[in-house]
Amino acid sequence: MKTTLALLLALAPALAFAQEAQPAGDAAAHAMVKASEIKWGDGPAALPKGVQAAVLSGDPGKAGPFVIRLKAPAGFKIPRHWHPSFEQVTVIEGDFSLSMGDAGKSHDVDFGPGDYVNLPAKMQHGGSTKGGMVVQVNSTGPFEVNYVDPKDDPRNAATAAAK
Repeated sequence: MKTTLALLLALAPALAFAQEAQPAGDAAAHAMVKASEIKWGDGPAALPKGVQAAVLSGDPGKAGPFVIRLKAPAGFKIPRHWHPSFEQVTVIEGDFSLSMGDAGKSHDVDFGPGDYVNLPAKMQHGGSTKGGMVVQVNSTGPFEVNYVDPKDDPRNAATAAAK
């Protein structure tokens, strides 16, 4: 089981951007974020390398609502995983393919700019992009990624490399 400390360490890169995007870090606070002024940084360690993240409001490391944007390059893939809370995803730019549901009963859908999907808590899903993408994720924290196959978890690879 993941500890709060491990979660905070995994989200540290993304949390640094919360302070830049919205100094208060409070999802209930007034926030205005111009797309041209978003400061991107490395995504959380829970996601595969190559993804960038920006926190628009709230704090994904704490209980409560948050909004983040994720930017991924062409060919990016995130293996099948699930979250303990719902995840609302809106495609801002590019293409995004989702495989949703348990592996044996999954359905695949391709999304483009303006498209939206609501993933209920604990729904297994995996995603990819052919040409690159920017998606916005609205959810409640603390943000947690649980991989269906532990060997897909990039944190496990980082731990093994450190030994």
